[in-house]
Amino acid sequence: MAKHLTASLEDYLEVIAELISKNGHAHTKEIAEKLHVKMPSVTGALRQLEQLGYILYNAHYPVELTGEGARVAEEVVRRHRILKKFFMDILGVSPEKATAAACHLEHVVDSDTIERFLLFSDALENRSDARELQLFLSEAMGLLAEKGTQPLLLSALRSGARGRVFRIGRNLQGQKLPFAEGDVLELSSIWQEGTVFQIKTENAAAELSLRTAENIWIQVLE
Repeated sequence: MAKHLTASLEDYLEVIAELISKNGHAHTKEIAEKLHVKMPSVTGALRQLEQLGYILYNAHYPVELTGEGARVAEEVVRRHRILKKFFMDILGVSPEKATAAACHLEHVVDSDTIERFLLFSDALENRSDARELQLFLSEAMGLLAEKGTQPLLLSALRSGARGRVFRIGRNLQGQKLPFAEGDVLELSSIWQEGTVFQIKTENAAAELSLRTAENIWIQVLE
């Protein structure tokens, strides 16, 4: 983050850069409208930015970014874009919420952390060995949006617990299971260091692998 710049001043640089990119210019009135602030506040902020060497400001002409101002604005815009994409594509947050969260965090997340967000996002989206995790996260986040449902993964149940099968994950599509959604099962025991789950249903007993247990959601029964 650039020295001496508050979150508010970074917002001004970001808006100035966006207006120049879109319209070819950034007038004071346009900046005020974009940020929903009054003209005196804009004037004060622009004078600060000029003193810090980030813009060229004359009340009668459009605002211009200096080389350093353009560099900082580009970095703020990049942080915003990466964060928004992460919240939308990885966390499944709505565009409106993703934008609001990115606007808050873009000023406090440093460049090293941003690169880690980007690395994680790229790996999850592009690596073939992350496909199952992508699918699982998509389903899990969909469940978060279903009010009143708080199912646990079968792999998170304690031994001896009973529950109704709420959802069988798409990662298990095509796999033959001794139960269906809606069936009640009991987790009899967990062994081999948490990699094998012994379960009982009304009609059968079976052993499930950890991968299978991690893709089955259960509504716990008292």
